[in-house]
Amino acid sequence: MIGFLEGKVKVASRGKVILLCNGIGFTVSVPNNLTTRIDEQLALFVHTHVREDNLSLFGFQRNDDLDLFEKLISVSGIGPKTALALFSSTSGDNIVQAISQSNLAFFTSIPGIGKKSAQKIILDLKSKIGSGSADISQLEENSELADSLASLGFQKSEIVRIMPQIDQSLDLSGQVKSALKLLNTK
Repeated sequence: MIGFLEGKVKVASRGKVILLCNGIGFTVSVPNNLTTRIDEQLALFVHTHVREDNLSLFGFQRNDDLDLFEKLISVSGIGPKTALALFSSTSGDNIVQAISQSNLAFFTSIPGIGKKSAQKIILDLKSKIGSGSADISQLEENSELADSLASLGFQKSEIVRIMPQIDQSLDLSGQVKSALKLLNTK
């Protein structure tokens, strides 16, 4: 399996690079927010995804992100493209924080992830990232908060950005007040 590639970027497009390594060009899917330029040197930690009819490479600049990606795709119903969409939306640190805080709204704002998939991610990975066990009631509360903010006219992208900063121990009205302060200052 290919675990690491380092070479010169021959083709750079959103979400994909062709990396020239010792005369061989590897097509690697990368998060959309990774910016590269042609002829730039690039080193990637790689997950090799093998299916019956396809071999795909998924690359990350940090080994921690690769580890998190592999944990995400171990969740039933979460494939590599969905996991990569998470990394395209935010950083690995924010994903870990959302899992730690059982932030359902964070995950449901990502295209391709519904409420049940978001709950699976949190329930399956919370213990694996070392932050205790998931509180299912908290999963529902996060959803209520996101729904409340959306009904007030805020965009999902705005809501996801501030969700990790909200104290989950507050009641719903306290969380809404805290969220409104954060949303109005940005």
